[in-house]
Amino acid sequence: MKILRNYILKDFFTTFFFSLLFATLLMLLVNLMMASQMVIKKGMDLGMALKICAPYLVNLLRYTLPFSFLFGILLSMGRIISDNEIVAMNVAGVSSLKLLNIFLIIGFMFSLCLYVINDKIDPYFHYSYRVQMKNVQSKNISSLIEPGVFMETFPNYILYVSDKDENKLKNIFIYEVSDKEGVSRVTYAKKGEFVVEKNILKMKLENGFRDENSANDKKELFRLNFEIFFMDIPISDKKTVKVEKKPADMYIKELLEKIKNYKQLGVGTRELEAELHKRISFSFSMLTFTLLGFGVSLLVRHREKSINFGIAAFTALVYFLLFIPAETLIEYRLLDPFLGMWFPNIAIAAIGGFFLYKNAHFR
Repeated sequence: MKILRNYILKDFFTTFFFSLLFATLLMLLVNLMMASQMVIKKGMDLGMALKICAPYLVNLLRYTLPFSFLFGILLSMGRIISDNEIVAMNVAGVSSLKLLNIFLIIGFMFSLCLYVINDKIDPYFHYSYRVQMKNVQSKNISSLIEPGVFMETFPNYILYVSDKDENKLKNIFIYEVSDKEGVSRVTYAKKGEFVVEKNILKMKLENGFRDENSANDKKELFRLNFEIFFMDIPISDKKTVKVEKKPADMYIKELLEKIKNYKQLGVGTRELEAELHKRISFSFSMLTFTLLGFGVSLLVRHREKSINFGIAAFTALVYFLLFIPAETLIEYRLLDPFLGMWFPNIAIAAIGGFFLYKNAHFR
């Protein structure tokens, strides 16, 4: 069994590393084109342009690693099946389940590596990229307001918006926070716009509501619905403004702490929970692709590189596209973050398990 395992893994890793190298070089060319545009059009220093673009390569590992892993399984298993080697293995008493176990072990090891990338490496580079971009941009409050960020720049306020187009905002949440009482008021508006005058952020909010705690009973809320509401938020007069972390910039430990703290304050945490489950779900996509790749290879029974590459590319595209409607439904409070972020894994694993059950011969 040891000789057979080494034989299979040698073929798998050859394909895996070739695919990973090809995808990385392709994305490197894209990054070099982005850097050249920054230098030519914006007059940026070449070194700074390369430094800004470099984090994209780390981020792309989240996608190229699972894709290369799936392609490696499809191609190595396709060759074994098309050469009828799997029949000889079955006759010798080596079942398809034992072959699957080899890939599951490797998939689990790769999942742990991808977990480290998603937890530590990618958030670090993602945040570094945003800080560098903010230093390049003019330092004003307009450039610091970003979609998907819980902004704590304002004294006693937490601001969150889901979308921004210049000075126009959508799905605005404004939490008024005090150290003793936590969140005392919550203001929501479907859309709005803002201007900055001196140290004041002046906001015009439309189609929303304002919840405020009762003076007698802190658990009782008074709601004021409005069509138009004007609100002034003081801006910190610090000379240096800290760039707030997006959920994508946080380590998993920071996400857990932020979720815990915000729940105690009464601040919504769905976006943070979605990022947490998405990070973990991405990490263990290797196991999902193991089941799918093994099951599809038994169904297709083909060693042609172009066919297997097409299958891998289509599957990876469908997998990652499934996160888009899930994130939208989570944003509109129509889907639980855990279910939404784990659904792609569950769906792909179920399809792979079905193909495996129908086409594998366990002995």
